[in-house]
Amino acid sequence: MIRESDAFDPDAPVIVIDVGNTHTAIGTWHERTVKSPLTIATDDGPAFDEAFCAQRTAGRARPRATVVGSVVPDALERLRARILEQSARSPLVIGEAIPLPMEVAVDDARVVGVDRVCAAAAAYDTLKQACAVVDFGTAVTVDLTDEAGTFLGGAILPGVAMQLRALSAYAAALPSVEAAVPKSPYGRNTIDAMRVGVCRGIAGAVRGIVEGYATHLNRWPHVVATGGDAALLAPLCDFVDTLVSHLTLRGIGLAYTKHLADSGVVA
Repeated sequence: MIRESDAFDPDAPVIVIDVGNTHTAIGTWHERTVKSPLTIATDDGPAFDEAFCAQRTAGRARPRATVVGSVVPDALERLRARILEQSARSPLVIGEAIPLPMEVAVDDARVVGVDRVCAAAAAYDTLKQACAVVDFGTAVTVDLTDEAGTFLGGAILPGVAMQLRALSAYAAALPSVEAAVPKSPYGRNTIDAMRVGVCRGIAGAVRGIVEGYATHLNRWPHVVATGGDAALLAPLCDFVDTLVSHLTLRGIGLAYTKHLADSGVVA
Protein backbone atom coordinates (compact mmCIF):
# COMPACT_ATOMS: atom_id res chain seq x y z
CA MET A 1 0.00 0.00 0.00
CA ILE A 2 1.02 3.62 -0.57
CA ARG A 3 1.67 5.43 2.70
CA GLU A 4 -0.19 8.65 3.44
CA SER A 5 3.08 10.52 3.03
CA ASP A 6 3.37 9.14 -0.51
CA ALA A 7 0.07 10.65 -1.63
CA PHE A 8 0.50 13.34 -4.25
CA ASP A 9 -1.48 15.89 -6.18
CA PRO A 10 -3.04 13.97 -9.11
CA ASP A 11 -1.83 16.75 -11.40
CA ALA A 12 1.80 16.18 -10.39
CA PRO A 13 4.09 14.01 -12.54
CA VAL A 14 5.52 10.64 -11.56
CA ILE A 15 8.59 8.90 -12.97
CA VAL A 16 7.86 5.48 -14.49
CA ILE A 17 10.51 2.84 -15.18
CA ASP A 18 10.29 -0.45 -17.07
CA VAL A 19 13.26 -2.71 -16.31
CA GLY A 20 13.79 -5.37 -18.98
CA ASN A 21 16.43 -8.01 -19.53
CA THR A 22 18.34 -5.97 -22.11
CA HIS A 23 16.95 -2.46 -21.96
CA THR A 24 15.37 -0.19 -19.37
CA ALA A 25 12.87 2.47 -20.38
CA ILE A 26 12.24 5.55 -18.25
CA GLY A 27 9.80 8.40 -18.69
CA THR A 28 7.49 10.79 -16.87
CA TRP A 29 3.81 9.91 -16.45
CA HIS A 30 1.76 13.11 -16.51
CA GLU A 31 -1.80 13.82 -17.63
CA ARG A 32 -2.19 10.16 -18.62
CA THR A 33 0.70 10.46 -21.08
CA VAL A 34 4.27 9.18 -21.04
CA LYS A 35 6.54 12.14 -21.64
CA SER A 36 10.24 12.31 -22.56
CA PRO A 37 10.79 8.52 -22.71
CA LEU A 38 14.38 7.28 -22.84
CA THR A 39 15.80 3.79 -23.35
CA ILE A 40 19.14 2.69 -21.92
CA ALA A 41 20.99 -0.57 -21.39
CA THR A 42 19.78 -2.27 -18.21
CA ASP A 43 23.32 -2.91 -16.97
CA ASP A 44 24.50 0.69 -17.55
CA GLY A 45 24.32 2.28 -14.11
CA PRO A 46 25.81 5.69 -15.02
CA ALA A 47 23.41 6.01 -17.97
CA PHE A 48 20.52 5.28 -15.63
CA ASP A 49 21.70 7.94 -13.17
CA GLU A 50 21.83 10.49 -15.98
CA ALA A 51 18.41 9.51 -17.34
CA PHE A 52 16.80 9.52 -13.90
CA CYS A 53 18.24 12.96 -13.13
CA ALA A 54 16.95 14.26 -16.46
CA GLN A 55 13.43 13.05 -15.67
CA ARG A 56 13.49 14.60 -12.20
CA THR A 57 14.46 18.02 -13.55
CA ALA A 58 12.63 18.04 -16.89
CA GLY A 59 9.40 19.80 -15.89
CA ARG A 60 8.24 22.61 -13.68
CA ALA A 61 6.80 20.26 -11.06
CA ARG A 62 9.17 17.88 -9.31
CA PRO A 63 8.00 14.27 -9.66
CA ARG A 64 6.33 13.12 -6.46
CA ALA A 65 7.17 9.42 -6.79
CA THR A 66 9.01 6.83 -8.86
CA VAL A 67 7.16 3.69 -9.98
CA VAL A 68 9.02 0.65 -11.27
CA GLY A 69 7.96 -2.48 -13.11
CA SER A 70 10.70 -5.08 -13.42
CA VAL A 71 11.23 -8.63 -14.68
CA VAL A 72 14.91 -8.63 -13.60
CA PRO A 73 15.23 -9.02 -9.80
CA ASP A 74 18.96 -8.22 -9.60
CA ALA A 75 18.61 -5.12 -11.76
CA LEU A 76 15.62 -3.99 -9.70
CA GLU A 77 17.67 -4.09 -6.51
CA ARG A 78 20.49 -2.10 -8.10
CA LEU A 79 18.05 0.52 -9.39
CA ARG A 80 16.24 0.65 -6.06
CA ALA A 81 19.49 1.68 -4.38
CA ARG A 82 20.32 4.25 -7.07
CA ILE A 83 16.84 5.81 -6.92
CA LEU A 84 16.98 6.04 -3.12
CA GLU A 85 20.40 7.67 -3.31
CA GLN A 86 19.31 10.28 -5.87
CA SER A 87 15.84 11.10 -4.59
CA ALA A 88 15.94 10.08 -0.90
CA ARG A 89 12.75 8.10 -1.56
CA SER A 90 12.38 4.40 -2.27
CA PRO A 91 10.60 3.57 -5.53
CA LEU A 92 7.13 2.04 -5.55
CA VAL A 93 7.31 -1.33 -7.28
CA ILE A 94 4.50 -3.01 -9.22
CA GLY A 95 3.69 -6.23 -7.39
CA GLU A 96 4.90 -4.86 -4.06
CA ALA A 97 3.50 -1.44 -3.06
CA ILE A 98 1.27 -1.30 -6.13
CA PRO A 99 -0.97 -4.15 -7.37
CA LEU A 100 -1.19 -5.28 -10.97
CA PRO A 101 -3.36 -2.86 -12.96
CA MET A 102 -5.95 -5.39 -14.15
CA GLU A 103 -7.56 -8.69 -13.22
CA VAL A 104 -5.51 -11.72 -14.22
CA ALA A 105 -6.88 -15.21 -14.84
CA VAL A 106 -3.65 -17.21 -14.69
CA ASP A 107 -2.49 -20.07 -12.49
CA ASP A 108 -0.37 -17.87 -10.24
CA ALA A 109 -0.64 -14.08 -10.54
CA ARG A 110 2.46 -13.67 -8.37
CA VAL A 111 4.80 -14.95 -11.07
CA VAL A 112 3.28 -13.48 -14.24
CA GLY A 113 5.55 -10.83 -15.77
CA VAL A 114 4.45 -7.39 -14.62
CA ASP A 115 5.62 -5.95 -17.95
CA ARG A 116 3.18 -8.20 -19.77
CA VAL A 117 0.24 -7.24 -17.57
CA CYS A 118 1.05 -3.53 -17.64
CA ALA A 119 1.31 -3.52 -21.44
CA ALA A 120 -2.00 -5.39 -21.71
CA ALA A 121 -3.66 -2.95 -19.30
CA ALA A 122 -2.44 0.02 -21.33
CA ALA A 123 -3.77 -1.48 -24.57
CA TYR A 124 -7.15 -2.33 -23.06
CA ASP A 125 -7.43 1.10 -21.43
CA THR A 126 -7.37 2.65 -24.90
CA LEU A 127 -9.26 0.03 -26.91
CA LYS A 128 -11.89 -1.19 -24.40
CA GLN A 129 -12.13 -4.45 -26.35
CA ALA A 130 -10.47 -7.86 -26.58
CA CYS A 131 -6.90 -7.39 -27.68
CA ALA A 132 -3.62 -9.19 -28.16
CA VAL A 133 -0.39 -7.42 -27.23
CA VAL A 134 2.80 -8.53 -28.97
CA ASP A 135 5.96 -7.31 -27.25
CA PHE A 136 8.95 -7.82 -29.55
CA GLY A 137 11.72 -7.70 -26.95
CA THR A 138 14.52 -9.97 -25.75
CA ALA A 139 11.74 -12.52 -25.57
CA VAL A 140 8.62 -12.14 -27.69
CA THR A 141 5.41 -12.25 -25.65
CA VAL A 142 1.93 -12.52 -27.12
CA ASP A 143 -0.74 -11.86 -24.49
CA LEU A 144 -4.52 -11.92 -24.61
CA THR A 145 -7.05 -9.72 -22.82
CA ASP A 146 -10.76 -10.49 -23.12
CA GLU A 147 -13.71 -8.16 -23.71
CA ALA A 148 -14.15 -7.60 -19.96
CA GLY A 149 -10.55 -6.45 -19.50
CA THR A 150 -9.19 -9.61 -17.88
CA PHE A 151 -5.65 -10.74 -18.68
CA LEU A 152 -6.07 -14.37 -19.76
CA GLY A 153 -2.44 -15.31 -20.32
CA GLY A 154 -0.30 -15.70 -23.38
CA ALA A 155 2.72 -17.17 -25.10
CA ILE A 156 6.48 -16.57 -24.78
CA LEU A 157 9.11 -17.35 -27.40
CA PRO A 158 12.73 -16.33 -27.99
CA GLY A 159 13.32 -12.96 -29.59
CA VAL A 160 15.43 -12.13 -32.63
CA ALA A 161 18.80 -11.64 -30.94
CA MET A 162 18.31 -14.67 -28.70
CA GLN A 163 17.53 -16.94 -31.65
CA LEU A 164 20.43 -15.65 -33.73
CA ARG A 165 22.82 -16.16 -30.80
CA ALA A 166 21.52 -19.68 -30.27
CA LEU A 167 22.10 -20.58 -33.93
CA SER A 168 25.68 -19.33 -33.75
CA ALA A 169 26.34 -20.99 -30.38
CA TYR A 170 24.99 -24.42 -31.23
CA ALA A 171 25.83 -24.77 -34.92
CA ALA A 172 29.57 -24.73 -35.68
CA ALA A 173 29.19 -23.51 -39.25
CA LEU A 174 26.89 -20.58 -38.45
CA PRO A 175 28.40 -17.16 -37.74
CA SER A 176 27.46 -14.44 -35.28
CA VAL A 177 24.85 -12.27 -37.00
CA GLU A 178 23.30 -8.87 -36.27
CA ALA A 179 19.52 -8.58 -36.50
CA ALA A 180 18.11 -7.37 -39.82
CA VAL A 181 15.32 -8.28 -42.24
CA PRO A 182 16.48 -9.05 -45.81
CA LYS A 183 14.32 -7.66 -48.60
CA SER A 184 14.05 -11.08 -50.19
CA PRO A 185 11.77 -13.74 -48.64
CA TYR A 186 14.68 -16.17 -48.92
CA GLY A 187 18.38 -15.90 -48.15
CA ARG A 188 20.96 -16.21 -50.90
CA ASN A 189 23.75 -16.57 -48.33
CA THR A 190 24.12 -18.01 -44.84
CA ILE A 191 23.71 -14.72 -42.98
CA ASP A 192 20.56 -13.72 -44.84
CA ALA A 193 19.19 -17.26 -44.51
CA MET A 194 19.57 -16.99 -40.73
CA ARG A 195 17.91 -13.58 -40.68
CA VAL A 196 15.02 -14.72 -42.87
CA GLY A 197 14.51 -17.84 -40.82
CA VAL A 198 14.46 -16.03 -37.50
CA CYS A 199 12.55 -12.87 -38.44
CA ARG A 200 9.94 -14.46 -40.70
CA GLY A 201 9.78 -17.43 -38.36
CA ILE A 202 8.84 -15.16 -35.45
CA ALA A 203 6.25 -13.38 -37.58
CA GLY A 204 4.71 -16.70 -38.59
CA ALA A 205 4.73 -17.99 -35.03
CA VAL A 206 3.01 -14.87 -33.73
CA ARG A 207 0.37 -15.09 -36.46
CA GLY A 208 -0.35 -18.69 -35.50
CA ILE A 209 -0.64 -17.78 -31.81
CA VAL A 210 -3.05 -14.91 -32.52
CA GLU A 211 -5.12 -17.17 -34.77
CA GLY A 212 -5.49 -19.49 -31.79
CA TYR A 213 -6.71 -16.55 -29.70
CA ALA A 214 -9.20 -15.65 -32.43
CA THR A 215 -10.58 -19.19 -32.36
CA HIS A 216 -10.95 -18.97 -28.58
CA LEU A 217 -12.73 -15.59 -28.77
CA ASN A 218 -14.75 -16.39 -31.90
CA ARG A 219 -13.41 -13.15 -33.36
CA TRP A 220 -10.06 -11.68 -34.32
CA PRO A 221 -8.68 -9.52 -31.48
CA HIS A 222 -7.22 -6.09 -32.04
CA VAL A 223 -3.46 -6.68 -32.24
CA VAL A 224 -1.08 -4.16 -30.69
CA ALA A 225 2.69 -4.40 -31.21
CA THR A 226 5.35 -2.84 -29.01
CA GLY A 227 8.93 -3.49 -27.88
CA GLY A 228 12.45 -2.80 -29.04
CA ASP A 229 12.22 -4.99 -32.17
CA ALA A 230 8.69 -3.91 -33.12
CA ALA A 231 9.87 -1.57 -35.87
CA LEU A 232 11.99 -4.40 -37.29
CA LEU A 233 9.31 -7.11 -37.23
CA ALA A 234 5.97 -5.30 -37.54
CA PRO A 235 6.36 -4.86 -41.33
CA LEU A 236 6.33 -8.67 -41.58
CA CYS A 237 3.12 -8.87 -39.53
CA ASP A 238 0.22 -7.62 -41.65
CA PHE A 239 -2.18 -8.71 -38.90
CA VAL A 240 -0.87 -6.02 -36.50
CA ASP A 241 -3.41 -3.21 -36.15
CA THR A 242 -1.49 -0.73 -34.00
CA LEU A 243 2.18 -0.08 -33.31
CA VAL A 244 2.84 1.67 -29.98
CA SER A 245 6.15 2.61 -28.40
CA HIS A 246 6.67 2.43 -24.63
CA LEU A 247 3.34 0.71 -24.04
CA THR A 248 4.59 -0.87 -20.79
CA LEU A 249 5.58 2.53 -19.37
CA ARG A 250 2.03 3.70 -19.95
CA GLY A 251 0.73 0.61 -18.16
CA ILE A 252 3.00 1.29 -15.19
CA GLY A 253 1.61 4.81 -14.97
CA LEU A 254 -1.94 3.48 -15.19
CA ALA A 255 -1.22 0.98 -12.41
CA TYR A 256 -0.14 3.82 -10.14
CA THR A 257 -3.11 6.03 -11.00
CA LYS A 258 -5.54 3.14 -10.56
CA HIS A 259 -4.10 2.20 -7.18
CA LEU A 260 -4.36 5.78 -5.94
CA ALA A 261 -8.00 5.88 -7.06
CA ASP A 262 -8.78 2.49 -5.50
CA SER A 263 -7.15 3.65 -2.27
CA GLY A 264 -9.23 6.80 -2.16
CA VAL A 265 -6.20 9.07 -2.61
CA VAL A 266 -7.59 10.40 -5.88
CA ALA A 267 -11.27 11.26 -6.02
